[in-house]
Amino acid sequence: MNHIVKVLFSSAALVVVGLTTAVQALDLGALTSLLGQLQTVSKAAGDSTLVSLAGELVPKAQALYKALAGNTAIQGQLTGAIQSLLGGKGVTALGAFSKLTEAKLTAEQMNLAKDVGNVGSAYLVQKNFAALEGAQGDVAQIVNALRKGEPSAALPALQGVAQNTKLTPTQKELAGALVDQYAPEVKKLGNALKEGLKGLSGFGK
Repeated sequence: MNHIVKVLFSSAALVVVGLTTAVQALDLGALTSLLGQLQTVSKAAGDSTLVSLAGELVPKAQALYKALAGNTAIQGQLTGAIQSLLGGKGVTALGAFSKLTEAKLTAEQMNLAKDVGNVGSAYLVQKNFAALEGAQGDVAQIVNALRKGEPSAALPALQGVAQNTKLTPTQKELAGALVDQYAPEVKKLGNALKEGLKGLSGFGK
């Protein structure tokens, strides 16, 4: 009798493990599909920098997802961030990337989350501001700084973009969100730049 119970228990455990694996595989499939769509959309935009950024983001996002094995909540946040990025919801995507680094993660997971957030933010900047009149140099500086994982180096150029008089309301909102996101880095740049940033649209909200 005990043998039968043990067999039944083991079978049930295997079913649970199997279901969990299937769910994780499904989630990864959804993420992979979204990343594939992102690459397709980037190529269609005819912007080589977007294509390059998408190419960087794909393996980083997949590596982070795998490193988060068992943490379905954060995996879901990652998938949601990519979905928002793909759906043109810049501020939402930026907030989602930020939340990834606010979670309780291991050192490895945190490094990957920061990489994903920085490259994702760089993608947002390139997509939304590359065509902004008079901002090409600033945009390139922001994108390069974020790709290198040096957000503080992006702040002076971000200031220039945020003060551009050609910004649309949507661009202003995103620029303000970017400044809010990386504002803590201002302390490392000195009080002069900090005072300059106080006048930016959306800063401190």
